[in-house]
Amino acid sequence: MYDPLAIEYPESLKVTIDSICTSIGLPAFADHVHEFVLAFCLYQGLFLLGPLFGSFVQSYKTLSLRTRINFDIHIVSQVQCILILALSFPAFFDPVLQSDHLFAYSPYGGLVYAFALGYFAWDTYISVKYVKWFGVGFALHGIASFTVFLLSFKPFLMYWGPAFLFFELSTPFLNVHWFASHLPPKTIPETIQKVNGAFLLLTFFFARIVWGWYSVIVLAYEMYQALDQMSIYLPIIILTSNFSLDCLNIYWFSKMIQAVQRRLQAVKDHKPDEPDLLNEEEDLKGHKME
Repeated sequence: MYDPLAIEYPESLKVTIDSICTSIGLPAFADHVHEFVLAFCLYQGLFLLGPLFGSFVQSYKTLSLRTRINFDIHIVSQVQCILILALSFPAFFDPVLQSDHLFAYSPYGGLVYAFALGYFAWDTYISVKYVKWFGVGFALHGIASFTVFLLSFKPFLMYWGPAFLFFELSTPFLNVHWFASHLPPKTIPETIQKVNGAFLLLTFFFARIVWGWYSVIVLAYEMYQALDQMSIYLPIIILTSNFSLDCLNIYWFSKMIQAVQRRLQAVKDHKPDEPDLLNEEEDLKGHKME
């Protein structure tokens, strides 16, 4: 599949970029640097426009600075997850990537990874800038994700990238829940909140846990069969990162179930204003359930 955003760099610039990317072991990145920069600028631009989007919400200016920043971050997250899902889906049918699950490269696959990489670069930047609110762990999460996706330009695991990016299926519903939880009551109708909560639980379970564990097991088996074709640090980095994320997803899903149980008990006890799904600790977790 071709890359619809491919461009021809000026010859002198192309030679320089090719040389740098080859020297750091990422030759496939040379044709996608502009897409990475474009993605980063897109997400930063959306973040800076956060107050504009917030102007459509009457209570935006009354929110604390921390919550306004989180609001702006969730705007970016909502756009990013929809965009990356739309870009990822066609990659499943890329015949070049299907022909070799571990080492294949295709121009379209490079486009998908460039946009994912741009987001995680932005995510790292934001996490470091606001580390006092999000904590060091979230900055490390951004750095780790950035590193894993950067390795795809060796090229390595371009076939598997879209599979793991499908974790984002639950993110739109997570973001809607965040807005419903932090904006004035009835800003988002209760019926929509209930339907959204059901979809959040379903997509989180099937996309992040069922599909996530299945994918990492199959990936581990494929890399085991090809250990003689790669440096051992590659499967260690990839599998450790994915295994950790899959374990974290199980933890988060258990918290969701506990929150639902508390909510049902609150309704039973005629206390409908008790904490709802994911409200507890959410200001600390911010946008990081990704």
